[in-house]
Amino acid sequence: MPFEKDQHNELENLLGLGDFSARKSYYPELQLKIKELDNAKDYITSIINSMPSVIIGLNSDFNIVHWNNTAEVFTGKKFQDVEQLNIKDIFPMLTDELDKIKENVSSHIITNITRKPIILNNKRIIIDITIFPLDNYSNTIMRIDDVTERIKLEEVLIQNEKMLSVGGLAAGMAHEILNPLGGILQTAYVIQNRIGEKSEIPANKKAAKEAGTTVEAIGNYLRLRGITTMIDRISESGKRISAIVDNILSFARTNHDIRSRHNLNDLLHATLKLSLTDYNMKKNYDFKHVKIIKHFSPDLPSIPCEESKIQQVLLNILRNAAEAMHESNIENPEIEISTGIEEPIRMAVVEIRDNGPGISEEIKKRVFEPFFTTKPSGMGTGLGLSISYFIIKENHGGELIIESEPGRGTKFIIKLPLD
Repeated sequence: MPFEKDQHNELENLLGLGDFSARKSYYPELQLKIKELDNAKDYITSIINSMPSVIIGLNSDFNIVHWNNTAEVFTGKKFQDVEQLNIKDIFPMLTDELDKIKENVSSHIITNITRKPIILNNKRIIIDITIFPLDNYSNTIMRIDDVTERIKLEEVLIQNEKMLSVGGLAAGMAHEILNPLGGILQTAYVIQNRIGEKSEIPANKKAAKEAGTTVEAIGNYLRLRGITTMIDRISESGKRISAIVDNILSFARTNHDIRSRHNLNDLLHATLKLSLTDYNMKKNYDFKHVKIIKHFSPDLPSIPCEESKIQQVLLNILRNAAEAMHESNIENPEIEISTGIEEPIRMAVVEIRDNGPGISEEIKKRVFEPFFTTKPSGMGTGLGLSISYFIIKENHGGELIIESEPGRGTKFIIKLPLD
């Protein structure tokens, strides 16, 4: 809309140009200045609206006077809906801190509020807030950044570093365990030789005769008292510990084993058969009672891997799923297994989902840590999933991911490079 004469007079007086009629020569220049001001305003507004951060302008009473496009998307509210509302009406979580913020603004001090959890649109997010006064103006600018995903990524990186350091510690402990473990297994083996099927050894007969009895009588007594069974259990437990130690050392050191190509579908079929005969699974929770749903991709190519180690990972995950469903008394336990290829990263993917109780966010963060277990003392070592993680991540250059919510089951995702 063009300026009226009175408006021009007022504007020129403000600019020190004098009477409009006496200064007609300034009219084109004035129009140019006005256009430049409009262009500058549009440019600044465009910059503010293009910023990925929420930018909010506040007056001296902390009422909203500016609201950029990101603020509209972030809150779902248009500027006309919030104009002149107090900031605490839109962000009530700032109510308790508003007095301190105003004090900082009056002293021209920038206020930083980091990692502030809020509920927005029924979703929990984490935000960083920066509030700073404008020099020579009574207005204040508030900047808000959604840092939820960044913090999740930081937690993953911290967790990975923590697991690697704890893995190194576990490897050192494993070396220390080997020496006494070797003595236990060797002694158990010698005892079995002296009281077992090799009782015809001359030295055994001689010792029994000197004691006033026979090898047969000693052996019968030991069997009746269950001592031979106890020694067998000592030997079996020692061998299990030895296998665990070997696994710890295998993922803690650089692996130079020669791998061959295997089809994940075939490995899954073989592991499922193995799970039906697994002693621990049959003793605690019969795997035959679990419904297995399979969605295997027929076009899945073979991948380079160590067959026994991948089967160990699969069996660990299946065992954990079956155990969780059994302990929670799930009426119709089921495990759904899917295979496929993820492009363009060129990875074979195995997803194993159960309909068990799920796990909390806190437990999910620690589930791959060595020696972390939710089982009662003596019921588990807390090494199964941590070993699985290092087999996939360190030995095979893949990924092992867990997705779970309480009451909604758990899903493990295994990704292995095709090449």
